[in-house]
Amino acid sequence: MGWLKMEDVRAQPINWGKKLFELRDYTPIPLIILALLVEKPVIASVTFGLILIFFGEALRVYCSSFITGISRTRSSSLGGRLVTEGPFTFVRNPIYVSNFFVTIGLAVYTGVVWFVFLSIFLFCLQYYFIVLYEESLLRAKFGEEYIEYCQKVPAFFPKKLPRLDALEVPPDVSLSKAIKNEKRTFMAIFSVLFALVLFSN
Repeated sequence: MGWLKMEDVRAQPINWGKKLFELRDYTPIPLIILALLVEKPVIASVTFGLILIFFGEALRVYCSSFITGISRTRSSSLGGRLVTEGPFTFVRNPIYVSNFFVTIGLAVYTGVVWFVFLSIFLFCLQYYFIVLYEESLLRAKFGEEYIEYCQKVPAFFPKKLPRLDALEVPPDVSLSKAIKNEKRTFMAIFSVLFALVLFSN
């Protein structure tokens, strides 16, 4: 067996990211099962958890109004144009920031501190590889345009918090359409919350 080529070594994390991207709807399942087994919700954890979930999902709806529910890594997204408006002005991955708030909100809901930290670790680990994969596609597709975008806009943490009155709204935005695009996410969140309530009694 010969030595691995350096190109193969560098490509491996991207391949992991591709697989995690394809399985991202299923990877949370073991964590959800664990949450049902260990949860000890109290009023404070439930309240704060729901606030985080609501904020994260509201941000997802806002993001959805700019990408019409289609991932930027797919060629059909806005005719193949790189989306850099709205929330994408502040961070390159606002949908994953939204997912973080929803995920941690569900973890906080359980009232188990170590489970919150475990959720943060696993979320960051998974999306580290997913972002590597997605950004490799975006670099290949948009080239210098995407490289310049990366130089100007951080991946996850905005350089400054946007003012509410300065938030951009698409001219053809449809709140009902954006919410419809989030139907699967709404159902997933509701199902997990329902299960948490059911198992806590």
